[in-house]
Amino acid sequence: MALDAPHNGHNLRVRLGNPGRLLPETRELTLLILGHLFVFLLSMGHDEIVAEMVEDGWFIAQYAERFEILLGFGLFLCWSALTLRLVSVLQRAKATDDVCAKCGHDAH
Repeated sequence: MALDAPHNGHNLRVRLGNPGRLLPETRELTLLILGHLFVFLLSMGHDEIVAEMVEDGWFIAQYAERFEILLGFGLFLCWSALTLRLVSVLQRAKATDDVCAKCGHDAH
């Protein structure tokens, strides 16, 4: 039986797993984690990205530092939006969770 099958004995609705079998909440969680990873990787190389864009003629070299700061700020805003959405998804999952906090079994 798949982990995300509805008859697994638990009411947990947020898990990682295969996208074909995922519940909408689980798919959203997986995409948010992938979004965080993507923004993190872009932020690791945003100075090289701007340098390549200057070299290719997209930006004027004199303003490269400003574009780098602007790109970093944009990535920070994306990271913040993803984090806020992740927190709301996890809070919603916690609010609908009917598992006993002491023993880990269904509260019913």
